[in-house]
Amino acid sequence: MTSHTAQGPTDQQDSGSPAHPTAPASPAAPQTGAVLRSFVRDGRLNRLPVKRGKRLVVLEHVAAQSFTPGVEYAEPEVNEILRRWCEGGDADHAGLRRDLVEERILDRENSVYRLRDDRPTAPLR
Repeated sequence: MTSHTAQGPTDQQDSGSPAHPTAPASPAAPQTGAVLRSFVRDGRLNRLPVKRGKRLVVLEHVAAQSFTPGVEYAEPEVNEILRRWCEGGDADHAGLRRDLVEERILDRENSVYRLRDDRPTAPLR
């Protein structure tokens, strides 16, 4: 297993721009920015959206900002990364982790997590 120390969301700025600047612009890009501005403030989650489409936008943003493709993360490391996103908001790290796995953004096997390359919300490269 590759060990990795991820930078927390405190090092990120929410500019409202897509998490992958090389991804082609799409008509949904302005809507994505509006969703992120509504639910992410100062690199923290205020809360998770109830509507699945908006929730996927937020989950993909958190994943893209927090995890590196091809790197495996132990569960305690994932918990610490996600706790930083949840500080001061209504979201909790365990629910956030569960949503990332259930929406097939993160893979989990034997308490080891990895960002999926084939996730349904992954930007085109």
